[in-house]
Amino acid sequence: MSQRKIGTLSLCCMMVGAVLGSGIIILPPLAIEAAGPWALPAWGLTAAFGVGFAYVFARAGTIIPGEGGAADAVDLAFGPAARELAGYTLAGAALFGPAAVMLTIVDYLPPALLPGSPAARGLAAAAAQVACAVLLASGLRTMSRVTTVLATTATALLLAGSAVTLLFHAGPGLTARAASLPPFDAPVMGSTLLLLFWAVVGWEVVGNYGAEVADPRRTVPRAAIMAALVVGLVSLAVAAGLQLGRFPAQAGHGVAGLLHPLFGPLAPWIMAGLVSALCLTTYLMFVGGVSRLVAHLARQGGLPGLLDRRNTRGVPVVVVALYTLVHLLQIGLASLGVLDVAALVTIADGFFLANALLGTLAAARLFTALVPRLVAALLGLGILAVLTHSGWPVLTALACMTLVVVWRSRRAAARLPRPDAPRPDAPRPDAPREEGATP
Repeated sequence: MSQRKIGTLSLCCMMVGAVLGSGIIILPPLAIEAAGPWALPAWGLTAAFGVGFAYVFARAGTIIPGEGGAADAVDLAFGPAARELAGYTLAGAALFGPAAVMLTIVDYLPPALLPGSPAARGLAAAAAQVACAVLLASGLRTMSRVTTVLATTATALLLAGSAVTLLFHAGPGLTARAASLPPFDAPVMGSTLLLLFWAVVGWEVVGNYGAEVADPRRTVPRAAIMAALVVGLVSLAVAAGLQLGRFPAQAGHGVAGLLHPLFGPLAPWIMAGLVSALCLTTYLMFVGGVSRLVAHLARQGGLPGLLDRRNTRGVPVVVVALYTLVHLLQIGLASLGVLDVAALVTIADGFFLANALLGTLAAARLFTALVPRLVAALLGLGILAVLTHSGWPVLTALACMTLVVVWRSRRAAARLPRPDAPRPDAPRPDAPREEGATP
């Protein structure tokens, strides 16, 4: 590969930007709307879940360093059929989620730049999509430089805005509001946690960069833990600021309110840059990782070999091009009112959860130390509980995908010769031997 490998800090910044991404912009208002005062405890559970999730997938994804990531760990634990299912679920998630990320950029443009019609918004999102495809094709080294700057700036802005809001703009009766929660509603909490799972999406692909990271078995887990702690801190700060803060009408919607105390009339412009930075980092990190996984599966025969076609920088450009076309189609459908961001996120989350379940179960089987195995097993149970709240179309699609993979696996096994079967050229036991032949 022509590019030098990246280190812990660069990978950490890529992860921070990727996991925060559009989720930290989209999810806090939606969680407050869905769960009310219980939204902040739900964010706390999500943050703790994210730290364990990052640790498990960083360790599992580097058991066999390379582009296979956690899918290779699933193969080692449960066999090729499970590996294919893990790869296909993650590839399926990448078909739907990234288009929502591009549409989010357009939704948060300042009023002076916001396109006036759905078609114009679709064109703006498509332009951002094409720019991301170009950056993906430029290679990981260039991509890491861009994402390091974007993620660092976005994290600093979110923490500063949340701190100022909580210190100087929190509503009256803060302690009473935090202590008086309504009765716990399990279905509402389950639906909220399913929605918030989007906030931890991204850790599944950290292992897929193993071939382009220096000393992946040490670098990837270190970077993942550092990034998970930063992401958890930022998520809780933003959720608390929006839950407990008071904002004037001109502050804007959602996270934009956190920036108003700092920047006043310039807040919409700063917000647009913040959203663009986070969303671009998410798209680059996630689609880049899944593209490498798809190419890896193609190299091993699980997908057409054409998908392993790469450029001089080692980037699987055919896969990147296919994902770009699919996302452009979805952006077009969204501009026509056929799709919306919430629908794309919900569909993608179902595939993410299925992939995460396979990864955590594989980690629980492969890890040798007690604490990592226990963490992986508990995460698996939590993921399974949240997965049951997915819609029936997503669950049906996952069931069909599982049946197809099992059928293909059994068909391939049936074509293999049995160990005790005689070779075609071997003489039959009852066949007469030629005179002088060695018995």
